[in-house]
Amino acid sequence: MKGNNIPFRKNMIQGTAIVLAAVVLGISMVFTVRTLKSFDDTVKVRGLCEREVPADRVVLRVHYSLQDNDLAALRSSMDAADQTVIALLKKAGFSDEEIKYTSANFNDRYDSYYSSNIRFRYSANQSINVFTSKMEEVSEIQNKLDAELLKHDIISNTYASYEYNGLNDIKPSMIAESLENARVAADEFAKNSHSKIGKMRTASQGYFEVEDLDENTPQVKKVRVVTTVEYYLK
Repeated sequence: MKGNNIPFRKNMIQGTAIVLAAVVLGISMVFTVRTLKSFDDTVKVRGLCEREVPADRVVLRVHYSLQDNDLAALRSSMDAADQTVIALLKKAGFSDEEIKYTSANFNDRYDSYYSSNIRFRYSANQSINVFTSKMEEVSEIQNKLDAELLKHDIISNTYASYEYNGLNDIKPSMIAESLENARVAADEFAKNSHSKIGKMRTASQGYFEVEDLDENTPQVKKVRVVTTVEYYLK
């Protein structure tokens, strides 16, 4: 009898172990499925950050043209016009290093399709540019330079392009603010869905956009960035 009980007990132990292993495996599978399912619960939000900053650089462009039937006379008139424009710019407070220009562009208008309708054979175009950070000086001369040049028989078109080059200085704080705003949006979503925000799953930073505040104030720029963040929900 005792000899017969040994295999029975051995088989019973093995069976019990198999059952326990199956139970443990089943519990583990349930836990794993629930855990994996929880990873599917996410929320994707966007965080916006905008700032208004003053332009720190401006390009003042002065464009003008002259015409004549004598090429040599036109060249002489264009040289004189260049010197007149440069003198006015220097008087306004701009240095030689800030004033940039090249030789004027001369054209023989008889080569064009409308040669029979023109009064002057030759024309010359010139652009003198000022690259500076002197915002007030640019604003002051821009309003009166065309009128001043007209006194010298020079018809000109003066306009300014404002730029902002300090983007790298404000990037870190703007990214941090956009992430914070994204977190606020995620918290609000979690609150409304009766859940909680978990760890960050993914994040992507959008492009920084720099544009004029509006058409009347190009000297003030609006910088904008949007960060997209995905959080786990729990």
